[in-house]
Amino acid sequence: ATPTGGFPTPQLGQSTWRNVSQILKEKWPQKEGAKAWVRTYRAKHESNAQSTIAKLKDAITKIIGDSDAESLVVSTPTAAVELIEHLPPPWHFLISGIPPEAIERLVRLQVCSSPEISCFFVPFEQPLPTYALTLENFSFPDSDATNKAIAEIVKDTIRSNPDILQYIHENIPFPDAEAALRTIESVRVSSLNLAHSKTMKETVWNIYFESPPNFTLKQYFDWTNLLRTFFYISEDYGYGTARQDDQFMCVGCKSFDHPTGLCPFPKILGWFGPTITEDTNATLDNRSMFHHGRGAEG
Repeated sequence: ATPTGGFPTPQLGQSTWRNVSQILKEKWPQKEGAKAWVRTYRAKHESNAQSTIAKLKDAITKIIGDSDAESLVVSTPTAAVELIEHLPPPWHFLISGIPPEAIERLVRLQVCSSPEISCFFVPFEQPLPTYALTLENFSFPDSDATNKAIAEIVKDTIRSNPDILQYIHENIPFPDAEAALRTIESVRVSSLNLAHSKTMKETVWNIYFESPPNFTLKQYFDWTNLLRTFFYISEDYGYGTARQDDQFMCVGCKSFDHPTGLCPFPKILGWFGPTITEDTNATLDNRSMFHHGRGAEG
């Protein structure tokens, strides 16, 4: 069941192609017709994905109907190398063999949760995340007014750094005088309350660009890395710095804008599971579990 207002959009911090074997990187784009990706909640690379494939096919067929699913193919990814990570990629199966309207329907749906399987549909041309960075060390109270104030600080900081604006104009595929302006105006800030221990809690602020520049995934990550090098200075609440090495990594939805314990999906009415309780303290910041940064290769 889709909740009122829809499911949140997972913020995928790496390429859907990450750790997919070279032969599939060459073959899969050549598949005819419309295509899309699908990954399960708490996805990990499985050497035998028979059961997962059966559940995915069943879920997709229920969504698009028997006649559209007649020639449905769900292709299993093979790994380029064995990665020593918690629930390592590749995570994405490839959907093909169905009409373009059926692919559009899945992509529009974004999320499917049933008692058998919970999964995410991603366009074959992977969209950019809107999440850019997380600011910490401000002494602001946690409130909507703070979110607005920090959004203004971010806008001012970007405007006063020509390197950031120049990067946009040098890397967008077509000249667009308004591109940087649109990106800056689309800033949205959302707070996140982390529990480092039972007694030590911290508020940090996630920065999103609802209208990111027309970049490739790699260009977007290079640009957000540039944004992480600045101080974001407030008149009364100290200055914010960006979390550097260890970005968040949710093992559930694979977003990189929150730790596993703060994944929004298991808390949504209509979510069938799996839950995250077996994996982590409910709000514990899990950055210490991951040291591999963000793979943006594709």
